[in-house]
Amino acid sequence: MLRYVRRLRAVMLMCVAGLVLAGTPAAAVTQTAQATAKPPFQLPFPCGTTWEMHTWAHNPALDIVVEGNTGSDGLPVQASAAGTVSATYWNNGSGNTIQISHGNGWFTAYYHLKDDPATYVKKGDVVQPSTRIGRIGTSGASGWAHLHYEQRYLATGDFTDESHRVPVHFDGIEYTGAAKDWPSVTSRNCTGTPAAWQDCPSGYVCFYSGADGTGTVCRSAGDQAASTCGLRKSFFNNGTPQPGYDHVQVGFKEGGGACLHFGWDEGRGNLPAGGRTIESFHWRGEC
Repeated sequence: MLRYVRRLRAVMLMCVAGLVLAGTPAAAVTQTAQATAKPPFQLPFPCGTTWEMHTWAHNPALDIVVEGNTGSDGLPVQASAAGTVSATYWNNGSGNTIQISHGNGWFTAYYHLKDDPATYVKKGDVVQPSTRIGRIGTSGASGWAHLHYEQRYLATGDFTDESHRVPVHFDGIEYTGAAKDWPSVTSRNCTGTPAAWQDCPSGYVCFYSGADGTGTVCRSAGDQAASTCGLRKSFFNNGTPQPGYDHVQVGFKEGGGACLHFGWDEGRGNLPAGGRTIESFHWRGEC
């Protein structure tokens, strides 16, 4: 008898569970599954920087500027989470645009970037939260410097559009709602170490002030007979060398110089005469 009562109770519980699920809209079940699998998105900006965000008429997308909107043009944009660049393209509305796939159907989209969308990353590149993918700009149908940012979900495929937008979450907090704004949000995009040379586009020579290949930088894709690089520690990286030009000859104001070779140690580290004033540099096949 006791065994029969236990079996009957188990059947009743299963029936109740089935009724609950049957009464739950399929969309709600799908949304719950999506929320569970959503990546740990962070603000797409360097750790510790503060930003203001607005949905305006774009909800659930966001328009983002530096806190106080004191000048956002040219500020760096990073990936929101680890993933793979699924598209880099120009659109008359969104301008220079990048889309990143974060796995399990999740994507992010970045609009109005300042530079050609393939300047810092290209389709197929694997990125981390610390990876710089571009700079804030005004490209496309944008009359002011800001980042238009979207989180999207599409279970299949590797390209999404605005119909796949979902509410934005940063650091586990939801930022959504029509005509809402958040005047001060701090980026917690703090995992990993920024990659050295991350500010140096492919085909450029770059000189950094930081000993790790970060910090103040000047760059050029061609000769500079009168460089404005000034006093630097003189770190160098030229990404993919120009065809036929894989050396850069550097001249110092104090006299002498150095020859940098793409792919060699001296091409990605401190110049032998680091800390001197770079007066000129010239791209060469050989030095």
